[in-house]
This record gives sequence, C-alpha cells and structure tokens, in this order.
Amino acid sequence: MMKGLINYSAIAAKLSAMRGKLLTQQQYEELLSAKSVPEAVAYLKNLPAYHAVFEESGEEEMHRGRIEQLLWLSLYRDYASLYRFASVKQKNFLDIYFLHFEIDLLKRCLRNTLSNRRSELNLSVYEEFFFRHSHLNLAALAACTSLEPFLKELSGSPYQAPLGQLFESGTAALFDYEVALDLFYFIRMWKALEKQLEKNERATVVEAVGEKLDLLNLEWLLRARQYYRLPPESIHTFLIPIFYHLKKRQLTELAYAAGPEEFLELLRKTHYKNKIPGDLFIGPEGLKLKQVFRAVTDAAYLSSGRKNPYSAAALNSFFYFKEEEIRKIITIIEGVRYQLDKEELLSCLAES
Repeated sequence: MMKGLINYSAIAAKLSAMRGKLLTQQQYEELLSAKSVPEAVAYLKNLPAYHAVFEESGEEEMHRGRIEQLLWLSLYRDYASLYRFASVKQKNFLDIYFLHFEIDLLKRCLRNTLSNRRSELNLSVYEEFFFRHSHLNLAALAACTSLEPFLKELSGSPYQAPLGQLFESGTAALFDYEVALDLFYFIRMWKALEKQLEKNERATVVEAVGEKLDLLNLEWLLRARQYYRLPPESIHTFLIPIFYHLKKRQLTELAYAAGPEEFLELLRKTHYKNKIPGDLFIGPEGLKLKQVFRAVTDAAYLSSGRKNPYSAAALNSFFYFKEEEIRKIITIIEGVRYQLDKEELLSCLAES
C-alpha cells in the first residue's frame, strides 16, 4: 500500500479531481429536463468536464455527430492529461488501455468503408491526440471506400493479420470484422495485464476486467440464442476465449440449456448466482440484459477502484465510468432531440 501511495501520489490527485467532475444523479436529472438540443448543449458547456471542448467549438451548429465528437474528445484529453502525469509503469497500463480507443475508431472507419450509405467521416478533431499515441493514419482509413485499400493502410500494424485472414476468406461481413477486432483487443489486453502489471495491481484490475469479460460472454451467448437462433454448437465461435469466473464448460452447458428455466438453474450454479436476478427473462423484449449486466459490471469496477485507489485499478475504474457517462449523455441528447418524455428517456438510459 505504501509503495502504491508513493508511486501514484501525483496521478492519484489528478484522478481525484477528474472523478469529482463526473456527473451526479442530480446533474443527470437536470440534463434530462432540457427542452431542446441547444438547451442540453448549453447545460453541458457549463459543466467543468465538458466546458473546454464545447467552448472551443464556438457557436457552430451542434448536430449529433459533432456533439458526440466533442464528448469523446473530452475523454481523450483526460487520457492525455493523465498520461503526462504518469510514471513509466503507469504508462504501460495506459498504453494497454489505449488499444480500446484505437479499435473503437477502427470499427467506425470500417463501418463507413463497408456502408452502402457512406458519410464523410471527419476524425480531424482527434488527430492531435492520435498522432501522439497511435501509428495509424486515421484520415486515410476514414477515406477508404473498399477493404483492399483499408487493409493496405493497416500494413505493419497488429490489426492487419486478423482482418486480412477474414478478407481472404471472401465471405466475411462487417459483423465478422468487428468481432475479430473485439477478440483481438480482449486477448491482447488480457495478456498484457498479466505481463505488465505488478502482482498487487494485477489482482484488482483483473477482477474487474475478468467479470466484464464473463458478462460479455454471457450477454453474447443469450443474444445468439434469443435473437439469432444460432445452434448451440455454433455459439462458441462468438465467445471471447478468456474464461474467468465463468468456465468454458459452464458456458457450453448454458448454450445447450433447453429453455429459460434450465438456463437460470445452470446460472445459479455459477459464481454469478447471487448477482443475476431470477427475472432475467421477464420484460417486453424477453431479456433485461443491459440493465442487469451493466449493474454487475458497474459494481465490479466501483469496488476495484475503491479497494486500490493507488494502483492501475483506479485508472481502469475512472475510464470505465467516464465512458459510461458519455454514452448516457449521448442517449439523453437523442431523447431530447426526439422529444421523448422523461419516463421514456429513463428507460432508454437503462438500456444504453
């Protein structure tokens, strides 16, 4: 603990200040009460976490894409600020986390490349940040109109091999490419955590990330069964090959469960027996996946950050909650745009 306190004293103070800028429940309620998108943007502009990025943007029209750009830019600036305070070992963790940002933008470029309704994907607002932390040419990737030049732009990067193999198959769709990038990230990140973090830091970070991966596997398995009607023997191809508290054998049994009752009975025999409610399959759409899994993951990251405030766990926890906040804000602004009432907005927020 004393070693962590010494190593993290500078960056911990910075983190504490950033956590203090995360939205409170009252602030979410006030944002939910906005009568128009300009009113919502004006509210965001007065919040310490978002004032700078919106103020710099001036009075230009705030369409959906521009608002999202600025919200994510605030996250990247937080990352860059923490990176400047970080020691060499702390930068090792931040470099691991950066893969998440890079892959997220890669997926956006891919969607644009493969879309029948291409848009002008403008990533210039992120150029300064990615120039410092990435070797990818985002402008060139965003401009690609087919996969061949897209893959050529990735030449020499670790992403070329997994995406190139899919391209050679000749049958891959956008979904397959996105799954390949997700699997690449999770596997690489998991191995990096094991290698680069010290034992005392690794345990708490791995606990939060491990539970998140378990729940993602559970969510993907349920969606494969419920929405895509995939046969059980095919479901494993979409799972992340990292098994933490949920073992591969247990996921296989869940995939072959005959129905909701047997599924829940098997789930109650796992580590998550007291974390997943019995009414998982109740609701207008049959499943309450997002609400349930988000609550469990939130609890894991909150506990991880609080248990070890002077470790990489605190960084990991902050970025998780900052990203969740941005997704909620985007959902609220879309609800305001379409004039959803407050109850509808709250329902959307639970599923975002």
